[in-house]
Amino acid sequence: MDKERTKFYQSGDGSYFYSAEDASKWDLLDRMGQLNLLHVLKKEWEPEDSSQSKLRKLLQEIHVDEFEDFMADILGICETFEEMVYEFEGNINLSPEYLEKFYPDEKESLAKLRRQIKDHKEWKEKHQASYSFLTKKNLEIEENGSNDEYC
Repeated sequence: MDKERTKFYQSGDGSYFYSAEDASKWDLLDRMGQLNLLHVLKKEWEPEDSSQSKLRKLLQEIHVDEFEDFMADILGICETFEEMVYEFEGNINLSPEYLEKFYPDEKESLAKLRRQIKDHKEWKEKHQASYSFLTKKNLEIEENGSNDEYC
């Protein structure tokens, strides 16, 4: 029993197709999609007169053949920021866990940073009015019909 083996054709992005024609069509569609994305990105992120952004200027120079690597790098940078940044109520800093990977010998500095973060959270909890407190005050004001006593 001699079964005929199916031959697959690989497109430029590594996808496989049953025919060379389908692979070529996919490559054309993929290139057109990348050109469209690049065009929109360039338009959306045009350098502004008041901006000194090197990334905005660099984006204008990206060629479609560089686009895939460029986007992979941008996504990698975003993932790295998510991992390395500690964010608390709009304030950002390097995460102690991330820093520990690169500076394992800096135990004292990392402990100090962790203490500062903990102290900041505790201070905020003690000194910030809760939302429910503010809601209750607003309801009291509305029920009284006047807010003269709060002005």
